[in-house]
Amino acid sequence: MRTLLLTSALICAAPAAFAQTLFLDNATVVDARGAQTQADVIVTDGVISRQGTDLTAPSNAATINNAWVTPGLFAPMSSLGLTDIGSSGPGNDVSSEDSSTNVAEHAADSFNPRSVHIANIRQNGVTHALVAPRSSGNSIFAGTGAIVSLTGEFDSVLNPEAFVMVDLGETGTIRAGGSRAASMAQLRAAIEDADGFFKRYANAPDGGDVLSRQDALAFNRATRGDIPLVIRVNRAADIMRLIEIKGKAKSLDMIIVGAAEAWDVAEAIAAADIRVIVDPLHNLPDTFETAGARLDNVIFLEKAGVDFAISNLTALGVTKPATLNQHAGNAIVEGLSWSDAFTAISSVPSAWFGVTDKTVIVWDGDPLEITSAPISMSINGESQSMTSRQKALRDRYNPKNTDKRPYKYR
Repeated sequence: MRTLLLTSALICAAPAAFAQTLFLDNATVVDARGAQTQADVIVTDGVISRQGTDLTAPSNAATINNAWVTPGLFAPMSSLGLTDIGSSGPGNDVSSEDSSTNVAEHAADSFNPRSVHIANIRQNGVTHALVAPRSSGNSIFAGTGAIVSLTGEFDSVLNPEAFVMVDLGETGTIRAGGSRAASMAQLRAAIEDADGFFKRYANAPDGGDVLSRQDALAFNRATRGDIPLVIRVNRAADIMRLIEIKGKAKSLDMIIVGAAEAWDVAEAIAAADIRVIVDPLHNLPDTFETAGARLDNVIFLEKAGVDFAISNLTALGVTKPATLNQHAGNAIVEGLSWSDAFTAISSVPSAWFGVTDKTVIVWDGDPLEITSAPISMSINGESQSMTSRQKALRDRYNPKNTDKRPYKYR
């Protein structure tokens, strides 16, 4: 109800809420460290123009009491822009089942910034996202992932070669031929192929054990530690195997995704300097490898000193990470501090992938409360549209809509 009233007030105050002046009286301002301060804030076209105490509202400003001002949110795992619906065929670019390449395939080449999901997700305060493909065929390698901003513009790919994506666990077992031993053997052999690239492939294009020349060259950036190696894995025993691999290939910069049983080996993860992307709501053993999943997984990671980010891997969070802040908010219930929960979906993943865009989000309430919503935002100084297909459909079919024309003309 609060969100509806504020939205209605802003619509009455100006044609487009994102292109006006807002006076935020006694706003809660959150910095990149998650620290909160109280201040009056003047926002012009989505950008903070003044901040202080006892400011006076400009004559043309819409006044909002007790708003929140934060940096934008970062979805640390998604397939945004790779598909609009979860079907197979030409409309789904998440994986390439019959391709002869794997690591060398760039998710950025498939990314569609005009995907319907981009504007929909941006309405939830998400300004940036990691875009990852999925493995297919007989390879554990999914490809090379990208970092994007959610402006919806064609130049919104910030880094087309941000990381290499690998699927282990039960998915990797299927890809490699039927066992975890096969998937781990494929990973170890691929590291050797990439490490020895200039010797193995100098005079023999097919000189590698598991990678083609093209894929070995692409993977070489990860084995050198120039970009992270992001690995989907859940079982504690699998995580320990990865720690052993990193112990031998010390230049690897590993990030593990999922990590349902990470709590059981949290101290070992911290000692190995491996980062983790975790879902605080993943507590149901939906597979054998997640039998040890528990709600306080993230608390074990925090206490062990693991560098972690929060994602909403469950609840369609990979294809549509709209509930990212809700999952971070639930981590607070388990004992995580507000600042740690917020930075785990904002400044932490942004720093991991070198995103320096300045973002400003104005919320009508605490951004980690499910009833709160953004009312204004900017990315790199550019105000962003607060419209989306979801909102357009809501307004078109609203039973209180007084427009008498047929729905298709509204």
